[in-house]
Amino acid sequence: MVPGSRTSACATAAALLLQPFWMAVAQEAPQQPTQAPGRIRVTSELVLVNVVVRDKNGDLVRGLKKEDFTVYEDGKQQEIRSFDFENVDELALAGKSEATVTGSAAEGGLLRAGPTQAAPLDARDRRLMLLFFDFTGMDPEQIERSVNAANKFVESHLQPADLVALVSLATSLRVDLDFTGDKTKILSALSAYTSGQGQGFESDGTGSAEGGAETSGSFAVDDTDYNQFNTDRKLLALQSLMQGLGKISQKKSIIYFSNGISRSDIDNESALRAATAAAVKANVSIYPLDIRGLEALPAGGAAQSASLHGVSAYSGRSVLDQFDSNAATQETLSTLAADTGGKAFFDSNDFGAVFSQVQKDSSAYYVLGFTSSNKARDGRFRRLRVQVKRPNVKLDHRSGYYADRDFEHMNRAGREQQLEDELTSDLPQTEVIVYAGAAHFRQDDAHYYLAVSLVIPGSQIPFVSEKDKDNATIDIIGEVREGGKMPVGHLRDTVKLAVDQGRQVRSKNVQ
Repeated sequence: MVPGSRTSACATAAALLLQPFWMAVAQEAPQQPTQAPGRIRVTSELVLVNVVVRDKNGDLVRGLKKEDFTVYEDGKQQEIRSFDFENVDELALAGKSEATVTGSAAEGGLLRAGPTQAAPLDARDRRLMLLFFDFTGMDPEQIERSVNAANKFVESHLQPADLVALVSLATSLRVDLDFTGDKTKILSALSAYTSGQGQGFESDGTGSAEGGAETSGSFAVDDTDYNQFNTDRKLLALQSLMQGLGKISQKKSIIYFSNGISRSDIDNESALRAATAAAVKANVSIYPLDIRGLEALPAGGAAQSASLHGVSAYSGRSVLDQFDSNAATQETLSTLAADTGGKAFFDSNDFGAVFSQVQKDSSAYYVLGFTSSNKARDGRFRRLRVQVKRPNVKLDHRSGYYADRDFEHMNRAGREQQLEDELTSDLPQTEVIVYAGAAHFRQDDAHYYLAVSLVIPGSQIPFVSEKDKDNATIDIIGEVREGGKMPVGHLRDTVKLAVDQGRQVRSKNVQ
C-alpha cells in the first residue's frame, strides 16, 4: 500500500447468483418507496479529564473555577470548553437514607439501553461503580473469594451516593444488574454467582513438559494460540461495555475481578489499545483486582498438583518461571489501570482496598473537557498535563489518551472491523462519492445473474504520484439484502490502482 493513498467505499450491492425472488421483484408494479426520515450524525471530539485536587494535608480542594485550570496536550495549551465539579461526598455527608439504599430503587437502565437511546440515568453527584466478574479463568475458590469481597462491600460500605452495576463474563458477556443503589437487588444478583460458573478457558500450556505437573501423557499441549484468542475476548468484552457507559459524562469506575490476563507480545496489542482508548473516551477508569491474592509459590509445586516434570524443581527454575508467569499475567491488568486513570491491586488478601480507593478517587473531582488542537487521527498516544493556579496542591489525573484512528492509519484488522461496522450502520460514513448501477440477466428458470457496476470520480480518490504512475488502493465492501432486510450475498474486495499519469485519471471516472 502506498502511504496516504488508501480509501474505502461501502456499497450495498454485489455481483452474485441469486434466487428467483429477483424475478418476482422485477415483475411487480413499481411502488412509490416510503421515504425514511432524515438523520443527522454528530461526532463529538471532546476529551474529558477527571482531576482530583488535594492540598499538602491530603484534603480535597473545592471551589476552583474554570479559569484556575490549564490543560496541555503534548506540551501545547488547549482551550477548556466544558467544566464541571462533581461532589459525590455531599450526598454521603448529608446522610440521606433515600430509596437508593433502602431497597426500593429502580435500575438506572444505562447498560441495557439501546445504542441510539439517550442515557436514562441521572448521574449528577453519583458514584458509578461497575463490578465486572471475569469467570473465564477462575477456579471455584477464586469465584467464591470475589463474590464474598463484593458482598462485604455492599453490606458494610455502600454509601448513599453509590450506584452499582454487575457484569459477568463466562461463556458470554452478561449484564446481570444495571446501575442501582438498592442493596437487596445487588445482594440478590451476587447470590446468583456460583462456583460452577468458572469456564477454565485460561491455560498455561506452552508445548514443553519441563517444569509442568506430571500428567503421564504422551505429549504436552501448547495453548498459546488459544490463550491469545481468550485474551482478545476479554479485552473486547471490556470494550463493548464502553458504548453504554459513554452516554454520560461523569466518571465511571470498573472494578475488574480477574486472575490475570496473559498477553503474547504484540498479538493482543491492538485489542488492548482499543479497550483502553474506548475507556478513556467514555471517561471510565479501570481498577483491576487480582483475586489470586498473595500466593505462595513453592519450588515443588502446589500440594493439589502432581510432582513437577524435569529438573527445574531442583535448579530453582520452576520458582522463577512461576514468578515470571504471575508477573506477565499482571502486566496487562497494570496497563489497563495506568492508561485509564485507575489503580491495580496485586498480591494482597485485603480485597476491600479496591472499593475504598474507588470511593476516594471519585468522592469529589473536576471534569475538564477540551477539543484537541491536533486534528491528526493517527492513533498515537498524547500526553496530558494539568496545572492549577493554586500553590502547594497535588493533582491526580490520567497521563494521556490514544487519539482516534482514521482508515488510513488503521492496521489490517482495524480496517476490516471499520468496514464491517460502517456496512451495518444505519448512516455509514462515506469518504468518496459512489455511483452504482445494476442489471439482471436470466440464466435459467431458477437463477438470475445480477451485474453491479460501481463508479467513483477520480477527483475523489487520493492518488499518490510515484514516478510516472498515480497509485491508490480502494477497499470495497458490499451486501445484497432481500427486501432490504435479509442478507443473501456479501462482497469484499481490494482494488489497487496504478494508472499512467498521462491518462489524467483524476479528471475521469473510475469504474
